[in-house]
Amino acid sequence: MRLAFARIPLALAAAVYLAAAGYMATFQRSFLYKPAPAWISPESQNIPRALPYRLKLVDGTVLAGWRVPATRPDAVTYLYFHGNANGLDRRTSRFRLMTADGSGLVALSYRGYGSSEGAPTEALLHADAEAIYAEIAKTIPPERIVIFGESLGTGVALNLARKVKAKAVILDSPYLSVLARGQADYPWLPVSLLLIDQFRSDLWIGEAKAPVLILHGTADRIIPPDDSAKLAALGRPGAVTRKLYPDQPHVVPYDKGPDRDVPAFLETLAVR
Repeated sequence: MRLAFARIPLALAAAVYLAAAGYMATFQRSFLYKPAPAWISPESQNIPRALPYRLKLVDGTVLAGWRVPATRPDAVTYLYFHGNANGLDRRTSRFRLMTADGSGLVALSYRGYGSSEGAPTEALLHADAEAIYAEIAKTIPPERIVIFGESLGTGVALNLARKVKAKAVILDSPYLSVLARGQADYPWLPVSLLLIDQFRSDLWIGEAKAPVLILHGTADRIIPPDDSAKLAALGRPGAVTRKLYPDQPHVVPYDKGPDRDVPAFLETLAVR
């Protein structure tokens, strides 16, 4: 009898664990992707030259976002991949600064974000990134395209950068991989078995075809700076530059240094 009663807490604990694991596995994408499904016009955000931009993909899905044409023939165009939450309007201040010198910008919301159709998955984000690049590469040569990823978008940027040519890759607050973050945040779960969208930046950075600049705030409480240190160490020798910003949070405010450091980095590439 005592043995039977002793088994009850163990059985209950096992049931709770399995229920929690099942819940996390079933709803994992709702934890990873937090879209803001509302269209914000670029005109309302006071970004000079900004225009609405839509791209219809081969499967019929339409992505929506913003495009800022470059004003100089030698200017770069940033192909921007945003983070996992909110809309493009939350990036307005950095977009203004990025394009103030005449540089161009293409920023399309992921599927399910803004007024982009569909629902996000890792496989679709990667496929869409390649489609966006192919479209803008029709009019902009690779040596004037800068692939820029922020937070979740750093994985999208790196996977693209190993497949296509570009002038540079900029990673703001990158993770080692979403798999590694999940294992650190949920050590009690078999994350490697449950996680579908793993974003293995650790496997991709060494294959990036262009020089990489990493930006990371030392006060980042979402993705520890140690993640980007480990990521940088996996890049090709001499191909990765990493800059830390003291006391700055996750996704470094652009006017706290990146507004100077990114153009300066690109300038060094021009004279190589």
